[in-house]
Amino acid sequence: MEWVLTVSSSNVEQFRYDEDSQTLEVEFKSGARYQYFDVPNPVYEGFVSEANSGGSAGKYLNLNIKGHYRYAKV
Repeated sequence: MEWVLTVSSSNVEQFRYDEDSQTLEVEFKSGARYQYFDVPNPVYEGFVSEANSGGSAGKYLNLNIKGHYRYAKV
């Protein structure tokens, strides 16, 4: 996986997605990195859309990903 998007966010630095394994990896401004597992492509695409439109990537992450998918700190 390569980093695909660096975002303008107060919390999220960048993220990447592996479509084959449906794994989303998020790096936060703090340097912490988390992988979220079994994230469907439409949820990832919503994350990208939110980030690209100038919306809040952190808010989308909190509402649609955190607490919905298994995760691990990397």
